[in-house]
Amino acid sequence: MSPASWSLALLGPVAVSVALIPVRTDIRASNVSLVLVVVVILAAIAAGRVGGAVAACSSAIAFDFFFTRPYYSLRIAGRDDVETAILLLVVGLIVGELVVRSWQSRAAAASSRHEVERVRRVSAVAAGGESPGALILRVRQELVDVLHAQRCRFESPPFLESYPVLAHGSVRLPGVELPARGPESSNLVALPVFGRGRGIGRFVVELEQPGSGVLIPVEDRALASALADQLGAARVEINQSS
Repeated sequence: MSPASWSLALLGPVAVSVALIPVRTDIRASNVSLVLVVVVILAAIAAGRVGGAVAACSSAIAFDFFFTRPYYSLRIAGRDDVETAILLLVVGLIVGELVVRSWQSRAAAASSRHEVERVRRVSAVAAGGESPGALILRVRQELVDVLHAQRCRFESPPFLESYPVLAHGSVRLPGVELPARGPESSNLVALPVFGRGRGIGRFVVELEQPGSGVLIPVEDRALASALADQLGAARVEINQSS
């Protein structure tokens, strides 16, 4: 978390509680707890799950310290205040978690829309009767973006060099299956293009950092393979029609 997020999570509930001191005899404890829950929500939005949890704990302590008798002490004399403090902590933790999950769901939905749009753009070029060169260029541009690569080129067989091969859910070396996270090596990887079950070419991708592609998230590898599959299917159709 950033320093500003830490400040909001740790000091936000304290600052709000201090601001409410002049009216604490006129405001109900339940209303104070609701105000502090709002602070927890803001902290969760700004700092994620950890920030929400920290703000929930800070809110419970601030409520105990400033709004339960005896004031300015962590002791609580009334049973109702004990229950309110505990509920504030529990509700704050739950609300913070819900906020984080909501943001994660939105991010996942946005990512899915971007993935669909990438495939749609490639399909649109293929369906528009563009030349194979234009289609390859479109896929190259998408792959550079998806894989955060420096550059990408397309090669037709026969291939002169051997590189780690990106697949839908793995990274392969000749005769070797690399785990999802493995030792770092070359920053050049190959993405094969198949049409009707036979290899018709490959993309050679230069990654920003070495790692044989093992550091690329599985979802990104799968999307890159799907884009290559689009090219494979389209080139087969182009070859058949020509």
